Amino acid sequence: MIERVVRVLAAFGGDGPLTASEIARRSDLPVPTAHRIVTDLVSVGLLERDEHRRFRVGVRLWELAARSASALTLREIALPYLEDLHAVVKEHIQLSILEGNDVLTVEKLTSRQSKSTNVARPGIRLPVLACASGLVLVAFADPETRGKILETASVTRFTEATIVDRAELRDVVADVRQSGFAVARGWIHPATTGIAVPILGFDGNAVAALSMTNSIDKSEEMALPALRTTSRAISRAVRMGNPGADPGLSLLKHRIRRATENS
Repeated sequence: MIERVVRVLAAFGGDGPLTASEIARRSDLPVPTAHRIVTDLVSVGLLERDEHRRFRVGVRLWELAARSASALTLREIALPYLEDLHAVVKEHIQLSILEGNDVLTVEKLTSRQSKSTNVARPGIRLPVLACASGLVLVAFADPETRGKILETASVTRFTEATIVDRAELRDVVADVRQSGFAVARGWIHPATTGIAVPILGFDGNAVAALSMTNSIDKSEEMALPALRTTSRAISRAVRMGNPGADPGLSLLKHRIRRATENS
């Protein structure tokens, strides 16, 4: 039952109120089952029903999530540093975490001056082996997770430049771990380069990835020092400010906040 409730709540992605049918489809549940769960959640204030019989995340759910930890979330810790980096590089900046075999964007700062195409936005998933953030998160994951992802994660060819051969991807990930950064030139969009560095926890594994997009005709050498300096600062802040930081909890709170704001 709890697993079904979580699936219903996860159906709300920050794109506004949903009908019962939409919730059922997104949560992969029969409509009567989804409707019964939604009705129960409305009765305790975790969801709210509007005048058009659509549903949105209730303020009560946000209140519960906000009280779940007194420490700052990953996003809240990182945001001041992201803003400083954004002011320097004047490109699109993303903060992402690993969730299963996907990269999930937690925060994005856009730049009107950037000529690069960026498909990422908070709540959007990208295949972990198809983008710079994913390469960093895999390279700096624990050995078991790294091996599993390289073995089982789907490979998706977005452009002619996207690497889809698993043996070659293993070599790329090994190089990323050695160099400390990833460059995916034209992997998602033919005119855009993704550049990413890890944000590391106490154990040396990545708790998140810091990335930016560049026009493919620009060198990453100019941006790398700023990215690395920022990632080290965020890593220190995460370890000092919230040694027990859980990216999954941060993501849940972030989703609820956005769903509440956009409802």
